[in-house]
Amino acid sequence: MNILLKDRNKTLELFKTNKLVLILFGVFVSIIALTIFQDFLISNRKNRPFNFSESLLFKTIWFLFIPIVSFLYYLLKKEAIIGYGKTILFIAVPVLLHLILIPVVSLIISIIFYDGRFAFYKFLSYSFGHDFYKLIIIYTLFVLGYRYWYPLMNRANNTEDNPIVKTIVVSNGKRNTLIKVQDIIQITASTPYVLIHLENKRYLHTETLKSLSFKLKKQVFFRVHKSTILNLSKIVSYKSRLNGDYDIKLNNGNTVRLSRTYSSEFKKAFRKK
Repeated sequence: MNILLKDRNKTLELFKTNKLVLILFGVFVSIIALTIFQDFLISNRKNRPFNFSESLLFKTIWFLFIPIVSFLYYLLKKEAIIGYGKTILFIAVPVLLHLILIPVVSLIISIIFYDGRFAFYKFLSYSFGHDFYKLIIIYTLFVLGYRYWYPLMNRANNTEDNPIVKTIVVSNGKRNTLIKVQDIIQITASTPYVLIHLENKRYLHTETLKSLSFKLKKQVFFRVHKSTILNLSKIVSYKSRLNGDYDIKLNNGNTVRLSRTYSSEFKKAFRKK
C-alpha cells in the first residue's frame, strides 16, 4: 500500500512538473512571438527593413526563462520553509544568472549563425538597458507566487485528494508493527527517516515527513516546525517565547517549539479544538 502511494505521489509530482514546463514553454513562446511582431510594427512605423533573424536573436532572454524557471521550481520544491532571506536569494540568483547568460548565449549564437556580427558588450548593454527590470519582475512574481499562492492551492488539492490512513505499518527488521494514527503524539524528521512518537515508545519509519503528512488528516495533524508534525488532540497548551516562536506543551509532559512560520495557522486550529 505504501509503495503504491509513493508511486502515485511521484507520478503526480512528475505530471505537475511536466505540465508546468509545458505551460512555461507556451507562455514564453507566445511572448517571443508578440515581441517579434512588435519589432515588425516598429520597423514599419520607422520605415526601415525588418530583420526577423536579428529580432529573434535579441529575444534570447525569453528562451532562457524556460530552463532557469524550471530549475528554480525544482529547487523551491525541495525547501520545507522559504523564509525572507531565502526568498531574496531565490530571486537575486536567477536574475544575476540570467543577466550573465543572455550575452554569453547570444554571442555564441551570433558567432555560429551570424558570423559574429554582434559584440558581447552590445548584448550585455542591451540586456541591462531593456531586460533588467523584466527579470526582477518575473522572478519576483514567480518566487512570491510559489511562496504564498502555491501552498494554498496545494493544501486545497490535498484536502480533496488526501488518502487519509488510520494505521501505519512500521518495519523493524523482520518485525512489522501496526500503529494507530490516533495514538501518534508527534512525528519528527530524522533524515532520511521519521521518528513516530507514541505515549511510551518511538518508532523509526522509512518515509519522509512530507509524504507521511500527505496521508494524515489535515485538521488533526499540524506542521509546527520544518521538522515536526503534532497531533492537535495531544496538545495541552502553548505559550509565547516573546520572539515570535512558541512553546507547545503536550499531554505527555514534553515541550515542542512552534515556529513563527506556522503559528498563525496553528493558533486558528487550536481555538477550534
